[in-house]
Amino acid sequence: MKLPWTGLEFGLGLLEIGRAWGFRPSPVPDDEQVAEFLRGAYEAGVRIFDTAPSYAWSEPRFGAFLGRLTAEQRDSLIVATKFGESWDFDANQPVLDHSYDALMHSLEESFRRLGRIDILQVHRSTPEVLRAPGTIRALEAAKAAGIRVVGASVKDLESVEIACTNDLFQILQIPYNRRNQAMRPAVERARAAGRLLFTNRPFAEGELLQAGDRSAAIRACFAAIRETPFDGAILAGTRSVEHLKQNLAAFQG
Repeated sequence: MKLPWTGLEFGLGLLEIGRAWGFRPSPVPDDEQVAEFLRGAYEAGVRIFDTAPSYAWSEPRFGAFLGRLTAEQRDSLIVATKFGESWDFDANQPVLDHSYDALMHSLEESFRRLGRIDILQVHRSTPEVLRAPGTIRALEAAKAAGIRVVGASVKDLESVEIACTNDLFQILQIPYNRRNQAMRPAVERARAAGRLLFTNRPFAEGELLQAGDRSAAIRACFAAIRETPFDGAILAGTRSVEHLKQNLAAFQG
């Protein structure tokens, strides 16, 4: 898949294959279930996958799936991950560390697990993190290591402005859905600045799908996000092939 691209694509968020999450968390699937799910996602046409070290088992499981693909199949995918937040398996909780050494250690581990990274984002960014010399050095090192697109996952408009005025940042990721419109100015700013944009939590962690017809609710969620055009992807996470196919059908329709 071309990187960067123009237009809006569907992307799969991989948090739920690594740890419990969402409005009504489900048990984390086992390795066999994850392998079947990822195979089903690929066969359904998903080509953009977003993971992170802080998603617990997500990165190693996705890396194992990538290792089973042919070189041609792997080259058809966009693999996005993050650094800045890791997972402490002993304490069963995330660990936030944006120091240069921690970022570089995390990047090395992600390369080991995934083999190749196409998009790297600073996880849980703040204005202070994005201005820090260590963050800039780590992103520059990532680019030098062959990662084609780097940027940041953000939740505030000041961080968006920092990223949109520094050419090192090529992509932003934000929470955005029909209930949470706080970052709508970020959508317009990213497009004006020529940045790729990932939006996440399109269903508000599943809360927007709790009542009525599920397919209709999914279509309404995607329609609300599409009201403000941008180049990038809507990331919709799930652990169910059935739900994934519903999401894809609604997105494509």
